Amino acid sequence: MKRITYWPQLFLGLTFNWGLIMAYTSILDQISLEIILLYIAAIFWTLGYDTIYGVQDIVDDEIIGIKSTAIKFKKNIKVFVGLCYLTTFLIIVYLFNNNIGINLSTLFMIIFILSLIYQLKIFNKGEPINCLRAFKINNYSGIFLLTSILLN
Repeated sequence: MKRITYWPQLFLGLTFNWGLIMAYTSILDQISLEIILLYIAAIFWTLGYDTIYGVQDIVDDEIIGIKSTAIKFKKNIKVFVGLCYLTTFLIIVYLFNNNIGINLSTLFMIIFILSLIYQLKIFNKGEPINCLRAFKINNYSGIFLLTSILLN
């Protein structure tokens, strides 16, 4: 997709997160609005973190003529990633709206959100090592989100 469009991260998000819908329907033999919304939230999360990862390759990608969201939004990269993460956050908060209050699930959700904010703070297109650090934090972000979902 990098040869065709500036949105290969979107296609990654669509395919990579399809397992959410597949697993849900295989277990419950149905589909729901909630799983579709979680799928959309995961797509936006993927758009954000893979754009951060792609920042490391902007120079090389431009030289060889391939595309990415990192290249498309390079002048406003933090705004783009921030909007992706904000969309993820808003959808997940909507999905967990029945879980308002202080409990363990909420604590892990807050840590998940703080991990996304921390990524936005540390990644810088002029410092590839910080982009890689921010990208790798998503391993922990995923654990926090999964833990919050399981506790909910």
